[in-house]
Amino acid sequence: MRAGPGNVPPGAQLTSSGTVTDMTERRSPKGFSLISRRDLFGRLGGATAVTALAACQIQPAASGSADVDAKFSWGVASGDPTRSAVVIWTRAVPVGGVATVLDVGYEVSSDPEFRTLLTEGTIATSSDRDFTVKVDIGGLDPGTTYFYRFRAGAVVSPSGRMRTLPGDAATQMNLALVSCSNYPSGYFNVYRAITEIDDLDAIVHVGDYIYEHAAGAYDGETGARLGRVHRPAHEILTLADYRERLAQYRADPDLQAAHAHAPFISVWDDHETANNSWTDGASAHDPLTEGAWRERRDAALQAYFEWLPMRDPGPRGARERLNRVYDFGQIASLIVIETRLVGRDQQLSFNDMPVDADGAPDREGFERFLLADPSRSMLGPAQEAWLHEALAGSRQRGQVWQVLGNQTVMARMRTPDYVSVLPADIIEPALARGGYTADWLARSAFSLPVGLDAWEGYPAARVRLYDSVRATGANLIVLSGDSHMFWANDLHHPTDEGWIGVELATGSVTSPGGYEYISTRTDYFDMVEAALVAHNRDVRHANVRDHGFIHLSLTRERGVARYISVDTIEQRAFESRCFLTVDLEPGEQLDLTQR
Repeated sequence: MRAGPGNVPPGAQLTSSGTVTDMTERRSPKGFSLISRRDLFGRLGGATAVTALAACQIQPAASGSADVDAKFSWGVASGDPTRSAVVIWTRAVPVGGVATVLDVGYEVSSDPEFRTLLTEGTIATSSDRDFTVKVDIGGLDPGTTYFYRFRAGAVVSPSGRMRTLPGDAATQMNLALVSCSNYPSGYFNVYRAITEIDDLDAIVHVGDYIYEHAAGAYDGETGARLGRVHRPAHEILTLADYRERLAQYRADPDLQAAHAHAPFISVWDDHETANNSWTDGASAHDPLTEGAWRERRDAALQAYFEWLPMRDPGPRGARERLNRVYDFGQIASLIVIETRLVGRDQQLSFNDMPVDADGAPDREGFERFLLADPSRSMLGPAQEAWLHEALAGSRQRGQVWQVLGNQTVMARMRTPDYVSVLPADIIEPALARGGYTADWLARSAFSLPVGLDAWEGYPAARVRLYDSVRATGANLIVLSGDSHMFWANDLHHPTDEGWIGVELATGSVTSPGGYEYISTRTDYFDMVEAALVAHNRDVRHANVRDHGFIHLSLTRERGVARYISVDTIEQRAFESRCFLTVDLEPGEQLDLTQR
């Protein structure tokens, strides 16, 4: 391939502004209410086809002018689909920057030419929410594609395509899994490649949608060379900072194309707030110089909900609680968990490793008394109980597959002894350079977890999750991101090595994998990948070098995961290819075909 330049799911609450009823007699050919500007603010309550989200919380007296032109430079988006509703999004900034409140019209059609309007209306937005607009379009048919666009004055936005979740008669589910898009690291060709798949039900983004770093701090040399330098130039801390960074990302034409192509189901990882975040802080946040963690966290989440096409929390809903369930007919439930801000304990560090009487690192003590501490949590007790019920409920409803939308890699994964595995002409220069890379290579001899920020750093929490999978009889597929590498994993319970389910983990959109800091020789990558598979029972396939996404198709009988990479992220023109196909059957281990 070549490219160039239902029901509201549990945990997804509707807006506090209520529903909006049209009291006129205007009806579309499908019977949808066509909402007038007068009734948008004047009539609240009742069941209707449209819910105006937080943008319409502006008081009627502050409404804008319907004839003010606006810029739609950040595209359009849809997301958070149910069987009968989808949220549509845009940002409309008044031309000239004079107006502080703006009226934005929206239209939904059954055809891309908008010959037949199913619903239309007008909603107000303002600088209070960065001129973003969200509308929850309801009353739609299951498993159906619709088209939408926005208007402001004489200006019409680009159009987008959205799709509701399928009903019980559905025969197939199609998802794209994507993660980790650092703007300076390269062009978003992976997002563009996703648009080559025409039948997607949704694009599942499992985090690191933006990065918080200062310009030049993370892959800055690449960004300077490509003209992709982070704005603002400093590490982002405030609401204004997070808004500016999101605006920069959303101005990218390839990300806009992906958003216009299919609905997004999104959850954050750490970089939407700060690197290695946990419930009460982040490794990259210094409260002495950067202020209170929760102020920064709340600013980041406010901007996230403004800029992502998803339902806002309810009036008493905590922004940080983002666990939800999406049912795809009788095929599968996509169960999205939140592993950063609600229940995660602070990450351990290898610097926490105790030493024995001779001053040598006490690996056994580190593993037994620190790492394996049964109180350590990724989800927190409340979300663990919720997840158990979500798995059980999916099985009770008859869904064959239980698909877990999860941020970090879940498989047991230990480092091979790279000093022994890799040839001297690669190892010796890396050790001679010193620093973190040399320390990491030397530490690999201990066969410690590859990363303490992933589930390997929380083994007791992972056991509790696996116990829930067993108790509910779930057919588990875990979707993961974060590592910037592709993995195909069979998951095993550490107490008896029994098979639990499978994990499909995607490489990044652009973010570097890390192994290239040691060498970029092709044979080196081959050796690393072979060593990771040989050293780890869970790991069936590893790709530590490529950028891309995973296309997952499921029926009730079987599934196929296609691992797709792009050949470059440093040029606009690129080729994409499927380098691995994974066949899935309920209750069976992975069947891999490498291309």
